[in-house]
Amino acid sequence: MWQPTPDGYAPAAQYGNRLGRPFLLERADQFRPGPPPALDSRRYRADLAEVRAYGSADSTVRTPSQTATATFWYGGSLTLFTEPLRVAVARSHGSAADRASLVALFHAASVDTQIATSDGKYTYVRWRPVTAIRTGAVDPDPAWRPLHQTPAHPDYPSGHATYAGAAQTVLDALVGPVTAPFEITSPTAPGVRRTYTAWSGLTRDNVDARVWSGIHTRTADEAGVRLGEAVARHALRNADRLLGGGGRGVQPSP
Repeated sequence: MWQPTPDGYAPAAQYGNRLGRPFLLERADQFRPGPPPALDSRRYRADLAEVRAYGSADSTVRTPSQTATATFWYGGSLTLFTEPLRVAVARSHGSAADRASLVALFHAASVDTQIATSDGKYTYVRWRPVTAIRTGAVDPDPAWRPLHQTPAHPDYPSGHATYAGAAQTVLDALVGPVTAPFEITSPTAPGVRRTYTAWSGLTRDNVDARVWSGIHTRTADEAGVRLGEAVARHALRNADRLLGGGGRGVQPSP
């Protein structure tokens, strides 16, 4: 079970998100993922071993490139995805109304994913890797530290990954999955610019980064992506409820 994590040992955060009124979801648990792997399962042991090795502050197996990815994607999802959204809007071939629809659906789906994520987190209340490695793993290591400080809420599913899955699904549908190279920046990696050519690259790096930061299991990240995709597909199917006008501006790009 989740418990406050070092260094701050702050009380649980974001529980209230699950009580918010969604834009397009029928209810917070509409796409709730199944439970995380059992603690004695092969999958969970592999997940924890990966975080223990690659997510440690003093890891000897994490490469400099992986450390850079973890640091770049450590910031908040809303901030990190603002630049990609601006790129998508600028490169959209639709009308001003179409571009406004893209922005509206992107943010509506993103907010709904945060509601759905909170529902999942506080349904399963799964402990974070740092707690499992320090106190509950085989051969516990009380001195183990993650590369980055663990946020104060449960592991499963990952909110960063959920946001990424929703963002990619909306952008793939309304702008197309591939675009000309574009650069983005991050407040947690000053001066660094990363180049992408597909929205899926943002999702892939987001998933890896949370493991290499030592703050999420890969299973929690992958479950988050699937949850975000499900919420975003629902948003696209029900865009009329948000936009009116017969769903103008939400037809997928060719």
